[in-house]
Amino acid sequence: MTDNIRGALWILASALAATAMGVGVKSLAGAVPSMQTAFGRSIVGLILLLPFLLSRQHVNFRSPKLPVHILRGLLGVVAINCGFYTLTQLPIATVTVLFFTAPLFVTILAPIMLGEEVGWRRWSATAVGFAGTLIVLNPGTRSFEPTMLLAVGSSALFAIILLIGKRLSETEQPGTLMFYASVIMTIGCLPPAAWVWTPPTMTEWLLIGLVGFFGMARSYFDIKGFAIGEASFVAPFQYVRLIFIGVAGYVLFDEAITLNTLIGAAVIFSSTFYIARRDAIRRKTDWKPPVEP
Repeated sequence: MTDNIRGALWILASALAATAMGVGVKSLAGAVPSMQTAFGRSIVGLILLLPFLLSRQHVNFRSPKLPVHILRGLLGVVAINCGFYTLTQLPIATVTVLFFTAPLFVTILAPIMLGEEVGWRRWSATAVGFAGTLIVLNPGTRSFEPTMLLAVGSSALFAIILLIGKRLSETEQPGTLMFYASVIMTIGCLPPAAWVWTPPTMTEWLLIGLVGFFGMARSYFDIKGFAIGEASFVAPFQYVRLIFIGVAGYVLFDEAITLNTLIGAAVIFSSTFYIARRDAIRRKTDWKPPVEP
């Protein structure tokens, strides 16, 4: 088995884990508030992450960039709460497609936040990608749901988080970034969760735990996949997630994927993949597309 095939299998595992996390969030809708689920996702992730980080001493607890870490973590709090709320209110496939707009926002914000140059080809691809987003949103019609804008906003915030992390990584170890993000997001998610707290049943506690577990598993699988395989080869396998999500939504929640969602997904995926390839060619390095929280 080649490294690319192994990497692709890790990305497929990531897609399954992301699907399981989304299904868990959706299943808790109406029983447990989404803000409470977001807190559960954060604290379970922190519990799973801390032993790994501390055992390898990859964390600098006295970071000189603490205010930036705090900003990044608080943006993560807003992003994950917006994302989880939309999963409870909209068809799971529609939300997933809108989450994939994060690379488009990265392209727009990179010149502002990092001073990177973006050529006309990537600007054109970004414009096409947002056209696909409009197809999914379908504004001005009865099918338009304002809540969809929260999913887009969550992707935009994650793009900002990614770019802040990229700037921090110039001086900070990856473990430090992961530690502060996890701690601050857990602390930040606690007040809104406490405000709407509903005592979960044992089954709901189990689902919350699985949401946290699959969320962390998905991040780990992504890291492994891109570390083993070439990004240009393994990146397209992320989009298989829409198939998994579509099947899960139809079987478990009786949600059919609309034609607008399918067409918009095709346009967005084509656009983001083209941006990835152009970025890889420009840098002559592998490109890692962002993954939402």
